[in-house]
Amino acid sequence: MKTSTLKQLVVSVIVGLLFGIVLSFSRFSQDGFLTGIVQFLYFFILLGGTFFLSGLLFNRRGKDTTNMRIFAKKMQQEGILVMDEIAEMVVAGKRNTKGWLYLTDSLVIFANTPDPELIEKKAMRIPLSKIIKVENFKPTFITNDGIRITLKNGQQYDILVGKTQKWVDNIIEQAEKRQRKKIQR
Repeated sequence: MKTSTLKQLVVSVIVGLLFGIVLSFSRFSQDGFLTGIVQFLYFFILLGGTFFLSGLLFNRRGKDTTNMRIFAKKMQQEGILVMDEIAEMVVAGKRNTKGWLYLTDSLVIFANTPDPELIEKKAMRIPLSKIIKVENFKPTFITNDGIRITLKNGQQYDILVGKTQKWVDNIIEQAEKRQRKKIQR
C-alpha cells in the first residue's frame, strides 16, 4: 500500500465516521442503537467510500502534472529517460512535497512544479555518480513505498513512490552502467 493511499483511507474513515454519526444521530435517539447502527453504516460506507474513491481518482496523473509528462516525453525522445512516476519527497518537519520522479541515464530528478519553465531550472537533480546507497524503507508500519538515496557527502533523500523495488533496482543498475562507462574511458 502506498503512503498516499493510506492517508486517503484514514481521512475517508474520519469523513465516514463524522457524517455517519451526524446524519444518524436522530435515528439513534428515536429508535435506539440497533436501528440507528444500520443507517450509520450506510452513511459511513456511502460517504467514506465515495470520498476515498474520488480522492484516489483525482490524485492520479491529472492536469497539474501535464507539463511534467511533457518533460518526460521530451527526455524519452532524447533517449535518456529510464523511468518516471508521481512521487512525494519527504521533508522533515513539513508536509511531503508532491511532484514527479524521473530516472535518466545519468540523474535522478525530482520536479515539484507544473510550470514548464521551472521544471528544467528548479528541479532537484541527483547525479548517479554521487549516489553511494539506494534502499527501501517503510514510512509507516503498513506502507513500504519509501526509497532512501544516500549521497557520498552523507546527505539523504527520502522519496515515496510506487513500484519501489523496481525503482531501487533501476537506480542501482543505471549507476553501475554509468560507473562502467567511466572506467572504460
